Amino acid sequence: MVKGGALLISLFTTPAFIRYFNNNAILGVWYTLLSVLTWFLNFDLGIGNGIRNNLVKAFTANDRIEARKIISSGLFSVAIVTVILSVVGIGLISLVDLNWLFNISADVIAYKILLQSAIFVFLSIMLRFLLTTVSSIFYALQKSAINNVLALCVSILQLLFVLIFHFDNSEHALRNLSLAYLFISNFPVIVAGVIIFATILRDCIPNWKFVNKETTKKVMTIGTIFFVCQILYMLIVNTNEFLITKLFGPEYTTDYTFYYKITSLISMVVTLALTPIWSVVTKAMAEKNFIWIKKLYKIIVIAGFGTCVLQFLLIPCMQFIMDIWLGENSISINYATAIAFACFGSVFVYSSMLSTIVCGLARMKLQAICYGIGIVFKFAFIFIVSRFTNDWNIVVWSNAIILFPYCVAQQIDLNKYIKKQQLLNDQTKESV
Repeated sequence: MVKGGALLISLFTTPAFIRYFNNNAILGVWYTLLSVLTWFLNFDLGIGNGIRNNLVKAFTANDRIEARKIISSGLFSVAIVTVILSVVGIGLISLVDLNWLFNISADVIAYKILLQSAIFVFLSIMLRFLLTTVSSIFYALQKSAINNVLALCVSILQLLFVLIFHFDNSEHALRNLSLAYLFISNFPVIVAGVIIFATILRDCIPNWKFVNKETTKKVMTIGTIFFVCQILYMLIVNTNEFLITKLFGPEYTTDYTFYYKITSLISMVVTLALTPIWSVVTKAMAEKNFIWIKKLYKIIVIAGFGTCVLQFLLIPCMQFIMDIWLGENSISINYATAIAFACFGSVFVYSSMLSTIVCGLARMKLQAICYGIGIVFKFAFIFIVSRFTNDWNIVVWSNAIILFPYCVAQQIDLNKYIKKQQLLNDQTKESV
């Protein structure tokens, strides 16, 4: 039900945004603003994921004291990082020529309006950054559905805002939505956090007395590799809107978003289905249940190939979907672009599936290496090829090209690792 609701809201939101802004260039700036400033969510030094994996172990052992130490130490660490990033971020935003950065004339959006909008969105991101501990707790409790519900609530509130409020000036529409986003994106999470600590986690309420140097180090140690992978992944996937806006123009970012929304329908369902698997794999790892992990891995591989096929089966239907979604003649499908997105969507979904297993096992060295090489290739490829063509599809193709080798290498590595661990586990049982 939640998944279906998320899909419906996602489909309704884009046409509502088009009517709300009534200017594709400013709409493109909005999408780019969210994309660029969301980068800061990746600078938590991997603390959120460190909290998640360590909490799973603590809850599995029913060690509530350790769980409280992890939550308190993690929240304290995140708070420090939030304060630092907020000061640095606002300073950087104030110094940069935002009209130049987003490749849009001051005649379309005045610098003052753009600056205010950027600061409002940034503050909302920083508050969400601080609240990552709450999300990590729900994942560790294997209640990922709650995070899905919270995300759905945010989407509904955002949709209601753009449907109810109308502004004659697109600049003012951008600023007011940015201010509203500060409250919309965080209020549901705050409410959920209060409820969880008032009920099942009353004995785990964060307290500075439980902030522990050793626990903090444990959270940060496992979080470091997560942090590296987060940053690298962000540079691969979350820079698309910015690169298109900067190199080709913000109006093309709107086109990118239209295609991405359609092709991401499949990946959205898959991602939601994968959400609880990470923590379940971590739990199975702690219990040394490698037979179950092997079975799960086989299912994920088969499902991965199935979703790849679905991405390409979607291509002939795209014009029909666009006409229903945005209205007839709103956009004419470029099938070369559709193929590029099908390739990108396929490797994106498959890599996400493999990464879920990898993160659950906390085995991300190969992932970091592949992502690092991929980033160098992506930026070199785009900046070189963009000199010879004005086709923004090169950004989409770059993602497909660099994620494919990772999928191949990661699958080979996982096959070897799971077989090895199962063999060692069997030998241990025999010796006992």
